[in-house]
Amino acid sequence: MLESCASISKLFDKLKDKLETEITLKTHAKWKIPQINNNSTIGQQIKYYRRLANIKQTDLCLKLGCDRGVLDHLENRELKLVNIKFIKDIIKELDIEDKIVMNDDYIAFLLDNPIQTILDFRKKNNLKRIDLAKMLDKDISVIKKWETGKSQMTRASYNKLKKCMS
Repeated sequence: MLESCASISKLFDKLKDKLETEITLKTHAKWKIPQINNNSTIGQQIKYYRRLANIKQTDLCLKLGCDRGVLDHLENRELKLVNIKFIKDIIKELDIEDKIVMNDDYIAFLLDNPIQTILDFRKKNNLKRIDLAKMLDKDISVIKKWETGKSQMTRASYNKLKKCMS
């Protein structure tokens, strides 16, 4: 690639006196693909596999019907509230279901039927919704929304629940 650019540059140098045109060559920059390991976040892993597949954030988001900022946030920051459907869609689109290392217990919790986990915990400990609400410093309506799937638990609430469960 660099050899062709050098040849083109030499050709334009020879013709520069005869041509009155300014030409700019743009090439696609290669991404740096940082290595991932078993401690990499799900966002870092998604970024790694997306870049390996040479897919731009914009292109993936167009395909999934989402905003690029959402994907950028997932890939580059710790998420307090996670859109599980979005993560599942990305993993499926990139065909990396068997490659993702699930090392974030909050995301693993959300991917593994959190409604049933909450219900099972209450049943096992003979807790009413109001009891769990008090344990987690939440209103009973929040617990009901979690158990009916109308709302998703935040990372902070999950961490409180996890302490109660252990």
